[in-house]
Amino acid sequence: MYDWTVLSQTVSETLAGGTVGTPLFVRWTAAAAQSTPDLKPLLAEMSTCAETWLSARPRRLYATGSAEAGHLSLSLEYENGQSALLAISLAHSRPSMNLIILGARGAIYRADPDVTARAETLAGGADERPQQSALLSTSQMVAAIDKSLFSHQPVLLSPEGDQP
Repeated sequence: MYDWTVLSQTVSETLAGGTVGTPLFVRWTAAAAQSTPDLKPLLAEMSTCAETWLSARPRRLYATGSAEAGHLSLSLEYENGQSALLAISLAHSRPSMNLIILGARGAIYRADPDVTARAETLAGGADERPQQSALLSTSQMVAAIDKSLFSHQPVLLSPEGDQP
């Protein structure tokens, strides 16, 4: 499993520089999970990073795929009109990732595993600081992902972090 701390810090520093402008869209795909139980927590952590980068709370999510198949995708709509498309899959032999953030004046591109670090703990345990400012904890986001996967419908998220 992988810890996104280095990637998150690098992107946050780039966004703080202002050259990209207001971030509007995140597309992040990663083949980083070592096992199927890692998929949902890693996808939840990816959503926390996207929330931080977009400086907005997600208001609706829609999940597709299946852990059993080794691939999950998450579409997120944010309260300020931004959106994100996140996908996680099993790493198999070699982890990889691709990140694109489109801003009002530019874009950020990052690829491959050089911006991730191997984590020895389960998802959510490596760095709790981003989670404190996030709308949902990892376990709450996993529950929302499960709800969307089960219902095959979008899930609305309230400002308090629960699903109506």
